[in-house]
Amino acid sequence: MPSPWILPIFPLLLALTAATRGFVPYKELTCSEPIDIFSDGEPIPDNTLKIDYSLKDWDSHAAGHYYENLTFPEAGISGDDDKETGTQFIYWRVEEPDPSCQFIMMKDTQFGWQVVSKLPGTEILRVGQEGCYYTPVTAHDTLITSFCCGQDDCAVAEVEIESSRPKDVVTSGEAPACTVKSTEASPTIQDGQQIAITRPQTCEAAPACTHSIQLSTTVTTAVAHFNSYTWTSEMGAEVSFESGVDFLGDEQKIGSTFSSSVAQSWMNETGSTYTQGNISAATEGNRQMPGTVAFYSFVPHYECWKADLDCGKDSNGNEVVLERISFCQPRLSSTGEADGIFRMVYISG
Repeated sequence: MPSPWILPIFPLLLALTAATRGFVPYKELTCSEPIDIFSDGEPIPDNTLKIDYSLKDWDSHAAGHYYENLTFPEAGISGDDDKETGTQFIYWRVEEPDPSCQFIMMKDTQFGWQVVSKLPGTEILRVGQEGCYYTPVTAHDTLITSFCCGQDDCAVAEVEIESSRPKDVVTSGEAPACTVKSTEASPTIQDGQQIAITRPQTCEAAPACTHSIQLSTTVTTAVAHFNSYTWTSEMGAEVSFESGVDFLGDEQKIGSTFSSSVAQSWMNETGSTYTQGNISAATEGNRQMPGTVAFYSFVPHYECWKADLDCGKDSNGNEVVLERISFCQPRLSSTGEADGIFRMVYISG
């Protein structure tokens, strides 16, 4: 029996697979000069990066189709005569997605992604209509193709739209205090959620195609968990802890939510403190290609520990244990700014 969430998108998945839709590379903006594409030195069939797995295919295909060690011998080069190191110009012909669906291209990440982020790589292209779209690539990149359908499923990919935080609710009583029961000794390095740091803009012609970060964006301590919990404490408090990632935000808010209470229990145990890093204001972003719509983004890096938390007993006297809760701290540079990578994201507008 397939998982329940597979059923609603199954007809869409069949339609996408049957049509063998994909990203087809071209040399220029009109998509009239096709170029060859190779993976590990072998030509890719039909020169097409297939779009046949969705962002929801976590368990079976890690949320996308992975194409490793890609090379484009005929693609144009930017700023370097050496095709092994220079950024190459690629335009992708894309067919019309099914209604409410979007096609997505990402660059693979060297870090983990299933704790703080639900994207398996950094998004570089997302389109909801047929067209010819630009992305910069580098020889030997690993690219990931994927798709999403519907507002709820596509929310994780629409990084320029602020997503809602998971709900943690305590009613009719005081939130139970939790203590760290067991924890991993060493952290893992994880990609955080990709953040849009400029608004999408249309680039008509150079040189007016740069992005400047006008406002400082803050990256903060986070609590991530993939199970939802609901219980009544011994003192009668109704507690609901919804799965997701909660970025704690302003330090003054610490203690105002159950997530922050969970984070505080970790900080008490380890002697760590609330951490935030800024993405520098007034930083000029990379140049946007003329004839495109794009926004500039940032992917922060985190150090994450997993722990089990003992939250006392419920109203029936049973021990309440929250398992494998992740406590994540943003990595900071020597100047105190958030560590991570910047990326231009091209969209269909």
